[in-house]
Amino acid sequence: MRYRLRTQMILLAILPPLLWFGWTKYEAWRAEQERQRLFRSIGEAIAARGLENAAVWQAIRSLSQATRPPPADDLN
Repeated sequence: MRYRLRTQMILLAILPPLLWFGWTKYEAWRAEQERQRLFRSIGEAIAARGLENAAVWQAIRSLSQATRPPPADDLN
């Protein structure tokens, strides 16, 4: 065998948490990219209709900075 058991055990201990961490960061990045794409398309649609004014853009910015509400407690 090329690799010893000790090396394989180390890899089995390190790789799953590393993959989990990388996957969660990728999902967050992908969600952010989707959110930015959505707001860009909204901005382009508004500009195409000639509704480009400060109030509309301020509303879009406030939506993009809004935090999500916490999940509901279903423990009761």
